[in-house]
Amino acid sequence: MVTFNFAYTAPINPPGASPVLTPAQVWTGLQYKVRRAEKFVPVITACEVISEELPASRADGQHVITRRATFAEGAGPKGGGTIVEVCRLYAPCRIDFGQEDGTTVGNYVSVGLAGELMMTYVFEWRVEGVVEGSERARELEGGYVKMAKMAVEGSIDTIRKIVKGEIAMD
Repeated sequence: MVTFNFAYTAPINPPGASPVLTPAQVWTGLQYKVRRAEKFVPVITACEVISEELPASRADGQHVITRRATFAEGAGPKGGGTIVEVCRLYAPCRIDFGQEDGTTVGNYVSVGLAGELMMTYVFEWRVEGVVEGSERARELEGGYVKMAKMAVEGSIDTIRKIVKGEIAMD
């Protein structure tokens, strides 16, 4: 097994972006992403909420949603297929996604030096059957980095489309 750790950050409101998104709009969008991930991340083809609960401790988030997400063939931490994730929401800036094998993803909204909003996704993906340092590991890592960029930028774009009214929140 090999563990890949990688992250990608992008500005939420780069020059020329319209409309300019507020922190509240971004947080609303990320909460919606937990329930309807397929609208945000192209490699996720389906998403179903299994359960929702309030955690026993605030350290475990303000809201916990367990979901089933299906990835396109060759995509995601397992190269496709369906996974179960426990999503812990920490308003107004953080969502942690955990899988049974220890794989984790974090979605974070932060503020840069000049006050600009930034979105970062941090991944720790555990992949069985791959040897660290192997050619296959290098191939996977390159693909994962591209996927991280697509996930962050796709999420920002989808939130902007929701705010514009181009995508309905159902």
